[in-house]
Amino acid sequence: MGRLLLIWRLVVRDLRRRPGEAVMFVVAVTAATSSLTLGMATDNAVANGYMKTREATAGPDIAAITTADTPSALAGRVAQAPGVDTVARPVPGFSTTVRAGGRTEHTVVEGRTRIATVDRPLVTSGTWVRRGGAVVERGFAQALDVRVGDRVTIGGRDYPVLGTAVSAATAVYPDGNWASGPGPSDGGGRIWLTAADARAAAGDEPLVHLLAIKLSDPDAAPVLADTLFTDDIAGRAWVNTRPWQSFITYDTNLLRSVQPTLVIGGGLLAAAALVTLASLTAVRAPRDHRRAGLFKAVGATPGTVAALLLTRHLLLTAAATATGVTVGCLTAPALADPSAGLLNTAGPPTTGIVAAAALLAVVVALAGTLGPVVRTVRSSTVNALAAPAHLTAYRPRLPAVTAYLPTPLLIGVRLIARRPGRAALSATGTAATTVMVTAALTWQVSLDAEAARGTSTFEDIRNDVTADVMLGVTVALLALSVLNTVFVSWSTAVQARRALAVTRTLGATPGQVIAALCTAQLLPAVGAIAVGIPIGFGLFSLFSDVVVIPPGAWLAVAAPAVLLTVTALAALPAWLHTRKAAGCALNAEPV
Repeated sequence: MGRLLLIWRLVVRDLRRRPGEAVMFVVAVTAATSSLTLGMATDNAVANGYMKTREATAGPDIAAITTADTPSALAGRVAQAPGVDTVARPVPGFSTTVRAGGRTEHTVVEGRTRIATVDRPLVTSGTWVRRGGAVVERGFAQALDVRVGDRVTIGGRDYPVLGTAVSAATAVYPDGNWASGPGPSDGGGRIWLTAADARAAAGDEPLVHLLAIKLSDPDAAPVLADTLFTDDIAGRAWVNTRPWQSFITYDTNLLRSVQPTLVIGGGLLAAAALVTLASLTAVRAPRDHRRAGLFKAVGATPGTVAALLLTRHLLLTAAATATGVTVGCLTAPALADPSAGLLNTAGPPTTGIVAAAALLAVVVALAGTLGPVVRTVRSSTVNALAAPAHLTAYRPRLPAVTAYLPTPLLIGVRLIARRPGRAALSATGTAATTVMVTAALTWQVSLDAEAARGTSTFEDIRNDVTADVMLGVTVALLALSVLNTVFVSWSTAVQARRALAVTRTLGATPGQVIAALCTAQLLPAVGAIAVGIPIGFGLFSLFSDVVVIPPGAWLAVAAPAVLLTVTALAALPAWLHTRKAAGCALNAEPV
């Protein structure tokens, strides 16, 4: 049997025997890679969504607004300019407000008479505009909570909503306004009426005209937008332009405050995942150590043993990376367009996203598993089969310091001193959760302070998206922290089972052993909370202009709640450990 085939069969057999450990490994790494992928893929998702909408609606390369008295003549002169392919018929429009469902919002109204050659809004529900009716841009309709058949009021006139549509001629709501000048300068949505209805609804409002321009080379739009309307073409008319590339920039504005949350959240989830993997490895270490001895005894080389142990981790890492990248890319379109103004689609991940996610997954997996694997491979065959007692470092001052402590605290402190790395891992997971909880509390208080001063529609939508992302990352961190606490407590109990069995034979009660195991988790958690709270404030201040410290009462409740949760979760595996008689633990053979 070939070496590769042997390794493959042994890995598959191990995964079948203990599928729960494999699932936990994949879940932990997937949580980190999906958050990182989501943070990196949102900009790409915006561009993909806009390009799909642009293709479906014959989006213009340059959108222009003008106050020219004879817009048709201006359009004719533009059509003759070098580099211009097509100019659609000028469309009248005006800035106003719309009332729907008891709300009044800013809007821009366009008058349409026929299907244009450039900028053809795509109807997503209902029908296109006809006399006496209105079509509302889909994102704006969602914000107004209007559907086909509802009524909107424009310029004192009621119009039934005939349908909703999307367009690539402006940015998405709430930034879907025209160019600055006579058009609106604040955020707003778009509504389409017939040209006659638009003129009637405008009343005394000044009308402007919109020009949708298609170029021979769309990539030249930024240059031509600044140089096309010369004095010979524009005359004395005021004209303002926007190239299509600027709409992608505007559409990504909603994500500027979300991406740091995702990237930092991905780092915190990676730290929590590292704790999970290290705990899983600690539980598996005695089994892997003995299996390595058996393999060496029958002729396997250290390289074969290392390949066997690492292949399992790398296969699970590859599965977790693929899952995380897929989840992140499928979720990115919904996050990239919270106002539903684009035709979103899940695009393939870029090479950079895959490489970054794979690197993160491999680093986390190797950091959590490489050390025990190396120690197992380097151990001698005799020691691996005999499983001798683990010699702890001698610390002469420890007995003197802990001699007068209560029994549970004394045992707990000595468990921490016996394996300080395990305490550091436990503290890392708790600190990551504390950082995110602190940032979430700070966000809520700062958001309330910002709302008291007044916010725009753009800021409201951005804040809602950020709040949803922070909630998702916080929930994922809490879930991983729960798993980490249980696994770290269980691995601590497993690795200290013989020492604790001796302690019980010397008179310690099961309750004192349970309290000691809880103490071994609780003391690192206290330090983690003390460090995590100021770090949470610091990280939040890096990405927010408004930082308001949460009330002391909130922190006074949150910190004990975390400690009580850690204690309760640590008590469960500790209780299960004490159910077995001390003699059984002393006589048990390693498996």
